Amino acid sequence: MDHAVIVAGGRGSRMRASAPLGTPAKPLLEFLFWGDATPAPTLLDNTVGAVQEALGRGGDQGRCVVVGPPMDLPVGVERVREEPVHSGPASAIAAGVEVVAGSGAADSDVVFVLAADEADPAAAITALRAAARRELDREGWIISRGGHIEPLLCLVKVGAARRAFGGVRGGSVRMVLAGLDLAEVPLAGQTDVDTWAEAQAAGIGVAEGPATWRGARARVASLAEEMWHQRVEKAVVATPAVGQVLVSPALAPMDVPHYTSSAMDGYAVSGPGPWTLLEDHAEGVQGRNIHRAGGTLQPGEALPVLTGSLLPEGADAVVRSEHTHLPVGSGELHLSEGMSVSTGADIRHAGEELRRGEELLPAGTVLSARHLALLGACAVDEVRVAPPLTVDFAFTGNEVVTDGLPGPGEVRDAFSSSFPALVEHLGAEVRSVSRLKDDPAEVQDWLQQARADIVVITGGSGHSGQDFARTFITEQADVVLAESVRCAPGHPTLLAARQLQDEAFHNEDRTQFIMGAPGNPLAAHVALHSFLAPALAVASGLDFPATKACIAGEDLPTIRKPRTRLIPARLDSLSNRATPMTRTNSHMLSGYAKAQVLLVVPPEGVTSGEAVAYLPLPQ
Repeated sequence: MDHAVIVAGGRGSRMRASAPLGTPAKPLLEFLFWGDATPAPTLLDNTVGAVQEALGRGGDQGRCVVVGPPMDLPVGVERVREEPVHSGPASAIAAGVEVVAGSGAADSDVVFVLAADEADPAAAITALRAAARRELDREGWIISRGGHIEPLLCLVKVGAARRAFGGVRGGSVRMVLAGLDLAEVPLAGQTDVDTWAEAQAAGIGVAEGPATWRGARARVASLAEEMWHQRVEKAVVATPAVGQVLVSPALAPMDVPHYTSSAMDGYAVSGPGPWTLLEDHAEGVQGRNIHRAGGTLQPGEALPVLTGSLLPEGADAVVRSEHTHLPVGSGELHLSEGMSVSTGADIRHAGEELRRGEELLPAGTVLSARHLALLGACAVDEVRVAPPLTVDFAFTGNEVVTDGLPGPGEVRDAFSSSFPALVEHLGAEVRSVSRLKDDPAEVQDWLQQARADIVVITGGSGHSGQDFARTFITEQADVVLAESVRCAPGHPTLLAARQLQDEAFHNEDRTQFIMGAPGNPLAAHVALHSFLAPALAVASGLDFPATKACIAGEDLPTIRKPRTRLIPARLDSLSNRATPMTRTNSHMLSGYAKAQVLLVVPPEGVTSGEAVAYLPLPQ
């Protein structure tokens, strides 16, 4: 059986440095001249498609594993991350091989190892397979271009891959493969592209026109990652609070516990008993700290202690009160019948939980109540955090009323409560909420004044003469990420960005994300979950909220237009089957209100019982 490991986690630093703002990671770049009516695939789509076609031939299909950060993937494709993160392609291959080998794959099975950004993966797969048929006794086969081997284009027997990559955490793929008996397979074709200019010359980049739903999300995530880096540079020192995001690890300023103490109420003792009791239990000490009394013991002596009390010098154990008796007038402490005590019993040693300088919480942690408990106990009074991520909202529409029953030609406001609530649920700070008339001067002025990190305006994103938001967003943007999106509902969604001068930081440039959402209620909320949610997550230093997979509970038929459908659905947690809701047209909200997920249905549809992607909805 054939399997595949696709490496998609490289930093692509040269590409990132040379590409325009909002350009996705290299594996998510698109073919610019695809040549048919369907949306252009990404490099990763092309590689996954070639692999799935190859693995599906002739019976059972093997595992297809993508190694990289969270991203939207076709259903049936697994994802894993290398450890440590960003430790290089050798670690990535090791992580993928571990998944394949751990699934019960036979040593004689083979695994393709491919770079996600390979321009012609089908040709490489065909050449490797042909070579494997010619030289069956080799441990693997590797593509060679111009006399140079391509370590991320090879086919290796699973047993050999398991031995070679087992335990690898970093290093060179070439060095790992050097220990295997590999046959070189010559192949003509394009070498890797590392810069934006090279990508453009090769016909790879960001396709013009309406963006695919996944493509738009990838562009938003790339922009939001840049916003996060800017926020890290402007980190502030603050008292820990729920919702803050650490930009630096929180370290223990002391050993925890910071002194050796008693773990129980009882007696600190030295040596075997019985013991002479040097003091009685303290009385009348309300309001005084007697835990730091300490003292010194010689062998055969004892002192009373409470839980958390400083242990006297010379003590080698604590005896619990309920395990002792004190004969009246003897002054001697005895163990109760049948009780014993061992050296070190019921003692909390200094530093047994944490050592000074040890990491308490890593960078990127979103502080919760349990984190505050840890930081407080460890005497961490200040942490370095990102400044609050802010959002400005504007809701347009002359026909919108905010209270009472609407009359003919009027609609009730569906946004001013739900949008801010969702943003706050996702950890951002709503800076302002405005209601605007459908007046070009008012819309233009509001956009010029909006200074939050993220700006959202509803309505006016279509292409009619009354859609002023689209006109002014496009005029004021430095880059349009998506002039519209191939999805339903939500097709008119406009995604853009501009650079602002940040007066609080010496007029340094600051990136602002702008979303023009449709005016129809369901379409606008779908846009919020599809594009605003990942922007908020990634701009906060969190993982991209990738789609998950479930089973379609009924047929989701093909549609005429090449658009991804977003369908509110109920998800049964036991069977993992999703049932679409009714009443889910773009102007309706009743189905959405009762849903747990948004199904992400490709244009070709999904048959009942097949896997389908979904986005969880906040509950």
